[in-house]
Amino acid sequence: MSQIIQKDSSSWPPAYTIKQHVRTKQVKLKISPKKGLELIVPTRFNLKHVPKILVENKKWIETQFLKLAQHELKNNETTLPEKIFLRAIHQTWHIHYIQSDIMLRIMPRPHQHITVVGNIQNKELCKKLLIHWLKDLAKIHLTHQLKKVSEQTQLPCNKITIRDQQTRWGSCTKEKNISLNYKLLFLPEHLASHIFIHELCHTIHLNHSDRFWKLVEKFDSNWQEHRAAIRKINEWIPEWVI
Repeated sequence: MSQIIQKDSSSWPPAYTIKQHVRTKQVKLKISPKKGLELIVPTRFNLKHVPKILVENKKWIETQFLKLAQHELKNNETTLPEKIFLRAIHQTWHIHYIQSDIMLRIMPRPHQHITVVGNIQNKELCKKLLIHWLKDLAKIHLTHQLKKVSEQTQLPCNKITIRDQQTRWGSCTKEKNISLNYKLLFLPEHLASHIFIHELCHTIHLNHSDRFWKLVEKFDSNWQEHRAAIRKINEWIPEWVI
């Protein structure tokens, strides 16, 4: 059984909620956009200790509220795309937005047009929906392209997966399974091809030895130039995706 006690303040401490929970053995602090600051405490906890706990955690609380404010500001400033250029597959998609009470969704239209319908004021949710849609496209097109390069180079490849790696364009396992970053869709075709060759060469040499780079050079004579170009991620990836 839990008991909710609401406290309010215009300065310090900020508004917070106390929840008493039978399974809680020690005080826990949580901050979320919807519920704000919450203190989850044991059922027999002496509420007189709350002000002291707030003071002891003041720096953490203020930091978390600042992060929430910055996140909300960034969300409000986010400009949703009207066009998406997918250079790796030579496609340009036009995006339309319609405000509606229905659940947010993407509706396909002819000639590389899509419509986002629902609560389009929630830009963060719209962005996540578009990224999910991009991942589905990547599963089709990047998988096809990687298999084609595999056939051309005669370099083996088993399972192919599409992911959202933060620091990698791709990865390869000793089982010759390759993972590709869906953001490859935004790269020019020759740079995406460089990534395919790079990961396929890892199916032979699971390292970055001289033998590995010689194999890369066999299929991509300009690999050093391509490698340098790929490092300029901001030139290719739109800000709303990063």
